[in-house]
Amino acid sequence: HSPLSSFFLLFSLLLLHKTFGLSFKRIITEPRMSFQILNMNTEEDGYSHLNHLPQHPSRHYMSVNVNQGRSLPFAVWLPAIFILFVLCLALIIGMIVLGLRGSQAPVQHDENLQGLKERLCSMGDTNIKNSPACSLCPVNWKWIGGDTCFYISEKEATWLESKDFCFSQNSTLLTLKRKSKLIRMSHILQKQSYWIGLSYGVDGWSWMDDTKLSTQRMDWIDLSNKENCAYLYYRKLKVHSEDCYEIYPWICEKTAVQLI
Repeated sequence: HSPLSSFFLLFSLLLLHKTFGLSFKRIITEPRMSFQILNMNTEEDGYSHLNHLPQHPSRHYMSVNVNQGRSLPFAVWLPAIFILFVLCLALIIGMIVLGLRGSQAPVQHDENLQGLKERLCSMGDTNIKNSPACSLCPVNWKWIGGDTCFYISEKEATWLESKDFCFSQNSTLLTLKRKSKLIRMSHILQKQSYWIGLSYGVDGWSWMDDTKLSTQRMDWIDLSNKENCAYLYYRKLKVHSEDCYEIYPWICEKTAVQLI
């Protein structure tokens, strides 16, 4: 409710209380005064006063009171009706104002979201399906297209330590199941070798999502069964195996936040 409507409501209630109080007092006091005057006249004149009364005094007295009873409600209800009319009008105006504000709120909300999107996103970016979209990545993470963010470490650690770091960032070590992804990664790699999410276990080589390494020959992967962890060699863009306790930088990846 608006402050204006609350003010009108309080003012109207106070005015109604005062009006009904005065009218009720008038209705109570006037019959008493008439009755007192009648008693005074009776005491002064005695029985002779009764001779001057009309032939039907009780009927005359009732007719006066009936007429007064008919005129008093009109005088009482006229200001009350006016006050109620003003109150209803104020409430209607308040409802209209609130309705207009409510209709403007969704438009303002959409404008705020659009402004936030323009500040956070690069509007020229597109996702894999070539539909307009905005891909958001955390601070210090890189985006090179698609729906994935990449973190390239500047520190060095063992393969297991690198894996734990990526897990702490709600991500995994890099997977390279397709050569096209390897080529895209070449644009952000520095002159380093990086741990990736490929390791050797009891079931052979597998990626971080537990999928097995394809048995088909891939010219960008050259592994040895003597070492159990894989790294990406930047110079030839090939994946080689290494002892898991060696230290290298690492690459994490996770899904980007899409704003459409």
